[in-house]
Amino acid sequence: MLKRLGLISAVTVLVLGANFAAFSNPRNEGRADSVSFERPNEFRIYRATSPVKAFVVVRNIIWYATDESVTSLNISNNSHQQFPRLGTIGSDGVKAMVLDAGGQVWFATKAGVAVRSGNNFTVYTTENGLPDNNALSLAVSKGDVWVGTAGGAARFRNGSWTKFTTAEGLVSNKVQAIAVDSKGTVWFGTDRGINSFDGSKWQLYDARQKHLEWNDTKVLSVEPGTDAIWAATGPRDLARFDGKEWRKYMELHPGVTAIMNDTRRTWFGSPTGLFRLNVDGEWVFDPNRLGIPASQVYQMHRDDKGDLWFGMEQGVLWLNNPYRR
Repeated sequence: MLKRLGLISAVTVLVLGANFAAFSNPRNEGRADSVSFERPNEFRIYRATSPVKAFVVVRNIIWYATDESVTSLNISNNSHQQFPRLGTIGSDGVKAMVLDAGGQVWFATKAGVAVRSGNNFTVYTTENGLPDNNALSLAVSKGDVWVGTAGGAARFRNGSWTKFTTAEGLVSNKVQAIAVDSKGTVWFGTDRGINSFDGSKWQLYDARQKHLEWNDTKVLSVEPGTDAIWAATGPRDLARFDGKEWRKYMELHPGVTAIMNDTRRTWFGSPTGLFRLNVDGEWVFDPNRLGIPASQVYQMHRDDKGDLWFGMEQGVLWLNNPYRR
């Protein structure tokens, strides 16, 4: 059955003043929120019938993936199209989606990688140069597309793939997350630690060297402006690397699936809740104070205008960001 997805007209939510948690102990209620809004949050929800696990926004088109399939929605006229298949592979269980420099949408699936080229899909598998068909993560660096798989990473450049495995320098071939900073350094989150690769040199960060408490890294994110690296490690931990040292935040929240910075705040999403770290070091866990009606968040995105997007249980939510710069 074709999935229906509709637009909720813009609504506003008042952000209520309340207590916050101290930076050293995020659950210890303390000072009032120093990041306040001069006006209420404005948001729109583009509804889906299943939780949205991955999405990209291409001008007025939202491509989104649920556990069952992929759908494209034209938000100008509310028309939509469902894709049960991405070329020769199924569209169920898409793990990640990215938009490349040419405006093409890439999909990481359990059967390979697909890219939307014009009105068609091109599929890449181990036959075309992937180290493994089970694709787990995607990232874009200028003209390159990086994919993390259960058997290593690969870079797509000028129409061909180059593999990176433990033979080249990865600590593990299970690449669960990839992020690229402004200098072009690629960061790989694996089940055995975090690697960085600047094009020639590999660096390892792991629990053995006291960088992390847990090696199992499933989410990586680059903080715009600072190039700080955020990582979700182990069952409940977070870590931030400023280029010199790692700062660890232990036992914060289970199962973080996405991290996003909007210049003054860092957001963390999970299947069991959304929370935020403000620029002054205050944590926000209370959903009433976040101003976003989402109890499950699987992916987040800050667009070129500075506005925020959330893939959540009701669909895709757009938030007018008061901190655009």
